[in-house]
Amino acid sequence: ETLRKLIEDSVDWKKVLQNFVGMSQRLNKSTTIRRINRKYPYIHPGTKRSHTAHVGVFVDMSGSVGDNDLERIYAVLGGLAKRVTFTFIPFDYTVDEDNLFEWKKGQKRPPVRFRSGGTSFIAVNEFVKKHRNDYDGVIICTDGEAEDPGPSPIKRAWLLVPDTKLLFNAHNGDIVVKMDKDPNKKAQAA
Repeated sequence: ETLRKLIEDSVDWKKVLQNFVGMSQRLNKSTTIRRINRKYPYIHPGTKRSHTAHVGVFVDMSGSVGDNDLERIYAVLGGLAKRVTFTFIPFDYTVDEDNLFEWKKGQKRPPVRFRSGGTSFIAVNEFVKKHRNDYDGVIICTDGEAEDPGPSPIKRAWLLVPDTKLLFNAHNGDIVVKMDKDPNKKAQAA
């Protein structure tokens, strides 16, 4: 039993999501005369840098995702919002562009269901291809019950609700994170 605990391959899925968001950061660079250039002082302006991550979070609102699972997803996203601002995008068989919004850092939101149709990850992938310059990475919160959308043009993470799995093999570069039923336990990351 002691050896099993040492070899246990479970990870804190919340940390995996935070690392994914951190790895998706982009560097914003601009020049400023208020900062002194180290190489050419007082000849050229210095540079100002800021790191921001713009992540699109797609939430599966199909009928196969129950209300309890949806509440669990909102709770996870509330925890993620403590660290970063992201775009919340609901979808079922189509992406719901009318109800997408920016979930600001530190903001809390009540769980709301916008849709209840079937599920299509292909619609999400097409949306991401159209808006690839708007996002540094995407997180898809789902039960995994739909067809293979193909490879993503940007970084992609799958956040699966408890007792579910993807019905296809994840593509290279995809991160698959499985939530556990017990919020105090750690979940497995594939």
